[in-house]
Amino acid sequence: MPFLSPAERRTLALICDTLLPSIADDPTLTDDPLAQFGAADLDLVTALETALERVSDGASLSQLKLVLTLFETQLVHGIGAGVWHSFEDMTRPQRETVLRAWAYSRVPQARMTFQSLKRLGLAVAYGLMPADAPNPLWAAFGYEPPRLDPLKPAERPIIPLKLTAATTLTADVVIIGSGAGGGVVAGELTAAGKDVIVVEKGDYYIETDFDGRELSSNERLYENSGALTTVDRGIVVLAGKALGGGTTVNWAASFHTPDHVRHEWAHDYGFEGATSPEFSQSQEAVWARSHVNLDHSAATSHNGILEKGCQALGYEVTAIPRNVKDCEECGFCNYGCAYGAKQSTVRTYLQDAQDRGGRILVRAEVDQILHAHGVATGVRVTVRTDEGTLIPVTIHAKTVVVAAGSLHTPAILLRSGLGNANIGAHLHLHPTTVTFGIYEQSIRGWQGAPLTRVSNQFADLDGDGYGVKLETAPVHPGIAALSLPWSSGRQHRAAMAQLAHFSNTIIIARDRFGGRITLDRAGQPILHYTVHPHDRAHLLRGMIETMRIHHAAGAHEITSPHADALIWQTGQDFEAYLTDVSARELRPNGVSMFSAHQMSSARIGGNSALGAFDPTGQSYEVRNLYVADGSALPTASGVNPMMTIMATAHYIAQQIKARM
Repeated sequence: MPFLSPAERRTLALICDTLLPSIADDPTLTDDPLAQFGAADLDLVTALETALERVSDGASLSQLKLVLTLFETQLVHGIGAGVWHSFEDMTRPQRETVLRAWAYSRVPQARMTFQSLKRLGLAVAYGLMPADAPNPLWAAFGYEPPRLDPLKPAERPIIPLKLTAATTLTADVVIIGSGAGGGVVAGELTAAGKDVIVVEKGDYYIETDFDGRELSSNERLYENSGALTTVDRGIVVLAGKALGGGTTVNWAASFHTPDHVRHEWAHDYGFEGATSPEFSQSQEAVWARSHVNLDHSAATSHNGILEKGCQALGYEVTAIPRNVKDCEECGFCNYGCAYGAKQSTVRTYLQDAQDRGGRILVRAEVDQILHAHGVATGVRVTVRTDEGTLIPVTIHAKTVVVAAGSLHTPAILLRSGLGNANIGAHLHLHPTTVTFGIYEQSIRGWQGAPLTRVSNQFADLDGDGYGVKLETAPVHPGIAALSLPWSSGRQHRAAMAQLAHFSNTIIIARDRFGGRITLDRAGQPILHYTVHPHDRAHLLRGMIETMRIHHAAGAHEITSPHADALIWQTGQDFEAYLTDVSARELRPNGVSMFSAHQMSSARIGGNSALGAFDPTGQSYEVRNLYVADGSALPTASGVNPMMTIMATAHYIAQQIKARM
């Protein structure tokens, strides 16, 4: 049942039609190859209303209803945009003026409101597949997902536990989470003969489930359907939600933990094991089991832009090892590997665990950890059955390992009554922004391995190992549409029409200063994070340098990530353009910002003041309770963290073995 009133829905429909107009709305769009299909033709308002209800909590929906009411208030638009009409009575150009006023406003709440609607609305518009057919907008730039015809389901090599009623289970070890942390611990402890149960909140998917369709893939595989953000909406946070966690949906980039980071952990935070031979052995062990190699790291046309520009400028650029076997280089890694090439924990450590008798429980959310007299005794879980029924399950275990990711691990610990001040604190996100170049040649950034080149030229900008990595990201229509700046329907559609000629470069900051996780009324994590000025300066430097790279690689147009984007075109003064970009503020919701790496929110430390968990990964408050995921890292890794998390989990697993 729609949650909007008829009047609210009419206003939302007008916003959709302003974001994505058609020829019927503006006859001057006849030269626009995308304009024959607008929001009304796609019934975007219905799809957006459905998406908003799916990704928003009750408070957010109430706030949205209030905003839609305000949109019909003349005084609001008169003061904010100089247009003294209700939104319904405005012309389309007037509605565009109003949306721009909200987008560029000095008022944070106005920018937040605009970006919330613009991002989700345009992502849905370009990700829709009406009647299960290709989106009609895709024809303008030649995009289609890898498969449109469903394949015959294959045999599922992992057989999760099937529960139909409330029950109690027992095990030596219960592991919460199945990604880079939990999956590795499960494989290692079952190899040591331990009776293990893995509890995973998401579902289990195999190759035939991965069809590359943006909207449905986001809904199944990502937290909050890919629409998770920080509390101020300033950063879009991409976090995996399926068996295998982030290893199922990441881009397969595999890096060793930098030596200077390991040294920092040991000497500044008391995690002495980080510089030990044993940690190095753990790195090599997970490297080998994950089949990390350079055999499938060719420079695609997309990654080749980064390489070409760096080489022209004399900047360092190297190939990225990837954990793949027989990769088809289809470009859809972020929606699950349809070819079984990505060596996720599902295909490696979790399969090992099941083959040795380990049990795996999916669609199971941990309510709290059970502990008595300072000792962990198990977990209380709510499981969703195949029929959708919720059933309570209690698992008694001698050891509990929390590896639910840096967002949910601290939430579980807080729900369970732990009080160490480091739980939920020091959240690092590797805040990431992006610049865009448009090229004469076709690039088709959705094809080929998405991430095979990195530049470390600016990885140490402060002399302490903090700076930015320069990489590329896949260019699929939905994520591109939400990332690109919008100043008018015509401008945004003109940019999308050139999608096949786009190349992006992402700037990933190793953030020195972090945020915090707290709980909402339902006990779910709230992400409080604002990029610190120290880290903002590094992001800005990265933006300038990636613009130089695009320029050196031959881009004829370069776009900044600001809401009111600065655009350079061939023939204009490039250095003057960079000066203008350098002077532009990086405000929350005033610039496209993302995170695919979450870390350090329940960190290891040499004492309880430095961390919530000791150097073996065990809680300072509750014995036999361990952490073994990204939340354990004392600081941001400074590299794509999958292998760092796996190595840390492997190291902690050896400590658990020694104690059991």
